[in-house]
Amino acid sequence: MKCTRIFFIALTLLLLGLPALAETQDNSTPGIAKPVQEQTAAPALEVAPTGGSTGKFPLDIQGRGTDQSGTLLSYKLKEEVIASKLFDLKVSEKKKFVLHVITQAEFPDRPSIASQYSIVLVYQEDAGTLTYYLNHYQGQVHTEGVAAEMQKILEWAYSNLKRYHYLLEE
Repeated sequence: MKCTRIFFIALTLLLLGLPALAETQDNSTPGIAKPVQEQTAAPALEVAPTGGSTGKFPLDIQGRGTDQSGTLLSYKLKEEVIASKLFDLKVSEKKKFVLHVITQAEFPDRPSIASQYSIVLVYQEDAGTLTYYLNHYQGQVHTEGVAAEMQKILEWAYSNLKRYHYLLEE
């Protein structure tokens, strides 16, 4: 009787200890790479714009649309680019990036509620050449949220311009 009691205690301890032991062992199949847990992105290096002597990215904003919120968004974008230390509003025919902002009322029956917009970022070498599509962005803006949406758009534009800054090099 005493022997069976010791056997059951040993068996219980063994069964309770196996899951902890299994978690610490590497049970992967040999020859198969282990999955990457989480790749941490290396910190991005700050890229200085090479857009001429000012050190700003040359940017032009061209807006289309007659809705209230969309038109306000286009004007606010231009104002912010003019005041920015990162962008230089360019309408010249030289190398530049262009944001095409196209807006329309979300509901034609209620044009003052909200607008939907679509933005296309292109690179333009000259006035006589085709532009190069780089990226697009779309969203919805309310009259009260124009400032917040404008900041999102400019952050998106800056991250893309850092990516494509090499196009400005001679």
